[in-house]
Amino acid sequence: MLNAREPVSWQEIKNHFPEDYARGVEESNQRKFERDKAELISLGIPIDYHSGAGTKKEGYSIEKEKLFLPEVRFSPQESSLLMLSASAVLEQNDFPYRAQLESALHKITSINEHISPPPEAITITYGGQETSDRSQWVSEIQDALDRRKTVKFTYHAFSTGKTSRRQVNPYGMIFRRGSWTVIGWDHSREDLRSFVVTRMKGLSINTRRPGTPDYEIPPNFSVKRYQNQQQWELDLHEPVKVTIQISDHRLQELLPQLTTAKKEGKDTYVLEVTNRSGLISWVLSQKTDVKILAPEEIQNELREVLRKLI
Repeated sequence: MLNAREPVSWQEIKNHFPEDYARGVEESNQRKFERDKAELISLGIPIDYHSGAGTKKEGYSIEKEKLFLPEVRFSPQESSLLMLSASAVLEQNDFPYRAQLESALHKITSINEHISPPPEAITITYGGQETSDRSQWVSEIQDALDRRKTVKFTYHAFSTGKTSRRQVNPYGMIFRRGSWTVIGWDHSREDLRSFVVTRMKGLSINTRRPGTPDYEIPPNFSVKRYQNQQQWELDLHEPVKVTIQISDHRLQELLPQLTTAKKEGKDTYVLEVTNRSGLISWVLSQKTDVKILAPEEIQNELREVLRKLI
């Protein structure tokens, strides 16, 4: 389909792949083709169907413009900064994705003939100081995530100071604030939770039926929400709805931080807060450009913090 000048008909597909689509019952062959086509589409291959109306004949096609992404080009200085950042990470022997990162660096250098040296004023130090065991756990959790296998570990919760045994279905992993964090379904809490790898002990992966998934990730789950999670969204207590007002001249600047907020008016938003101290810290950092309108208990907490600062 990719090199065809016109749509490829169903009959032509059967002629090219007789063992797959031209044996047995026609209806079964069509169902098999539809399953294969759906799998290819899920992998990002854009297969289009043309009904035969207009100038095109009936059949299937793959448009190269949809299949290939635009070529990525970095300026010499951008390339050098990427190299500098990646080199700082690669200095850590326990980094779990060394092979993938080295492959990406090779691709960057192969498409850039000239890479200028980075500015002398810029140095980057990788802050990850996890032990070898914890780095190995990142790879093991990634493997469990790929195979959809449940993991168990003992976890020390920073919010409560308590340690407990957890059973979790990993949905995703992110590197945030210098540490690897697992996002997954906590069986005991019956809800999504975040777990910092450095606070885990005694990790184990379900070994029963290794080739069979233990769970499915919900289609509406997105790890990006957790990558951009704001400090007031950290899961430290029961959620509280807080209404804030933002000055007009700061609204556009702060909107990217309010992706999960509900807009109530021109300049007012309702946040679901699970970390009160994080919200108060953020409000104070905005000086007089963000005001807490409700509830009163959060207003009082802010006043108390201000009283101690004065």
